Amino acid sequence: MKNNLSFNIFLIIAAVALLINVGSYGVIESSDARYAEIGRAMYVSGDYIHPNLLDVHHYHKPPLTYQITALGYQIFGVNPLGARFFLQLAVLLQLILVYRLTILLFNNKKTALWASIIYFSFPLVLISSRNLTTDAFLATFALLSIYCWVKYRKTGFLKWLYFFTISLGLGFLTKGPVIFIVPVLFILFYNSTEKAKRNFSIHHVLAWTMFLAIASSWFVYLGLQNPAFIDYFLGKQTADRFSKNAFGRTEPFWYFLAFAPLVGLPWFLALLYLLKDQKKLFKLKTLHFALLIAVVIPLIFFSISSSKRILYILPLYSLLAILTARLFSKIETEKIKVINGIILGFSGLILIAFIVTPFVDFGLEFPYFLAILSGVILVLTMVIYRSKSVQLKSKPIFTSLLVALLLLISSSVIFAKNELEVNGTKPITDFIIEENLNDREILVYNTRKSSIAFGLNKSIISLYDGDESLNRETQFEVDLNWKKNLINLKDTNEFNQLHNITNKPTVLLLYKKQIPDSLLWLVKKYKIKQEIGKWTIYY
Repeated sequence: MKNNLSFNIFLIIAAVALLINVGSYGVIESSDARYAEIGRAMYVSGDYIHPNLLDVHHYHKPPLTYQITALGYQIFGVNPLGARFFLQLAVLLQLILVYRLTILLFNNKKTALWASIIYFSFPLVLISSRNLTTDAFLATFALLSIYCWVKYRKTGFLKWLYFFTISLGLGFLTKGPVIFIVPVLFILFYNSTEKAKRNFSIHHVLAWTMFLAIASSWFVYLGLQNPAFIDYFLGKQTADRFSKNAFGRTEPFWYFLAFAPLVGLPWFLALLYLLKDQKKLFKLKTLHFALLIAVVIPLIFFSISSSKRILYILPLYSLLAILTARLFSKIETEKIKVINGIILGFSGLILIAFIVTPFVDFGLEFPYFLAILSGVILVLTMVIYRSKSVQLKSKPIFTSLLVALLLLISSSVIFAKNELEVNGTKPITDFIIEENLNDREILVYNTRKSSIAFGLNKSIISLYDGDESLNRETQFEVDLNWKKNLINLKDTNEFNQLHNITNKPTVLLLYKKQIPDSLLWLVKKYKIKQEIGKWTIYY
């Protein structure tokens, strides 16, 4: 990274913003809490092969994300910082890769700096840094594999071929076959722009053998233990995710087409103008076409797929950032005012909204210092645009960076001040700990709340009474121990088990629910009732 002072300064600023208060609030339901809790169970049990969610095996995803999260607990302890620490490092590595890949493709450090800042300013990237899922890690491995392939294609050095297949293998252990979608499409079209330095050789065979060994390791191990795993992974976890609403995540076809621009503001709008202005650059065998096609086709693929979540399309945005920065670097000076209008319009709306929000009752606590900070950034933006020492094309870049920093830092502050409103449970678990109730069995009625187990750092007992979230997959359980922590109230034998459990002091938690008449006897066992937000605590 020698002679890259501007980028290094930006990277330090981004690192501080990402890490400064990432552990200031508890894990959020559902994905953030789910992945954090599975990682905690791995760390506590020492079993890094069999993911476990609330004491039931959970094989929805390969284990790498959980293993990385468990490593965070090894360093920082079982807390939100430990859960999200490596997520921040993943985003920082993405920024480095965007920068280095842009230099490889276009040989321009200023364009590379712009690409990394644009990528950092995408709301979707900021969301990924605050929501623990597989997607940030998958995006990292996808981008790393593209970088390694371009490096191999340009230099012919074999080590980059091996790094390429290793990256794909680790991506496969993160989220399965989806790792191929963006890298393969980009590479297919990129290869027509860069002549190979080496012919096919034994190293290609060895490199792909290495990929197979890494990618299949976990699946083969489990398949040898139980052949039913193979059908489960290929069927329900792969084919059904694409073709059926297997996990209640179906959305209409237009879901990504509508939301992809929103989570890419403001530069997504600027890109639309740049594409129209420079459409002559998009000939078949060009880098511009390869970048664009590696975004468009995956977007269509994900739109066709039944299972949809907004972070699924995160790997597309690194290529979008590179393409946007490249087109922006080539735009004529007199047309920059259009880009300025887009960036300033979006930034102004955000900043004004932050200034006004403390004085409007939205049902959320919004600290006044965020309004003051927004006012300062608004003044800085005006100074930037009036300054003659700041290059004309750098002005919208710096403006979007300032707004991204505001959004990133303020998000953690707002989450910390409004945990119950954003579906966190830290105030509930803090209350249980402060009242010295954590040594009791914790009963959670008819809802799956991974955040409770995480916040208390212990197993809890879920009482199933028809809620779909507690309809768990138990076909791979080797014994009946899981029934101790998931009681089916519709089963007479298990219902009677609840009587035995509550003969000792316990804590009962209700979330947005009234206890049914059939369980009024249970409530009568408790002397104290405490209401916190939408939660009711009996003890």
